[in-house]
Amino acid sequence: MMKPSNQVKIIQSIVAKPVFICVLLLLAGCITTQPYGSFIQNPSPAFGQYSTVMAEDVAGRIARLYPAASTRFDMQHAATDPFGEALIENLRIQGYAVSEAAPADSIFALSSEQDKATADNPVEVTDSVTRFGLALSYIIDHSDDLYHVSILIDDQRLTRAFVAQSEQIAPAGLWVRRQ
Repeated sequence: MMKPSNQVKIIQSIVAKPVFICVLLLLAGCITTQPYGSFIQNPSPAFGQYSTVMAEDVAGRIARLYPAASTRFDMQHAATDPFGEALIENLRIQGYAVSEAAPADSIFALSSEQDKATADNPVEVTDSVTRFGLALSYIIDHSDDLYHVSILIDDQRLTRAFVAQSEQIAPAGLWVRRQ
């Protein structure tokens, strides 16, 4: 028969391993960055029009929460899709300053002479621009005729669903605000 102290050690080791693995997975999830932008693959021909309507609605909601002319937004990712371009345009029309993030492939376009000079001596380049505005990012995706838009402003998330019917798009519910 085992001593009680050995039984406790065995039980502790059985319980400790799964708990340790769960903690590691949780920390790994917190450390990784979430991808942002448009996740709409093979958009319909009407998606450009839908993007404009959704971006106008999003900009209107932001205008109710943040004062224009005294609020600056710093995009956290490149907004090169129709929704992102329409959102930035609408925010600027409303009176917001928007600092755009450059697409990853165009940030450091070097000439061929510069490529040769840096090929042997690679240098890690970091973003040295100091940002003073509110961090802004978005996620847009869809399932069938339902579009889902999430706007992240610093640590606050605004979410709304839109439904596309008869070549029109309209809100499918109220805004949800999470902090």
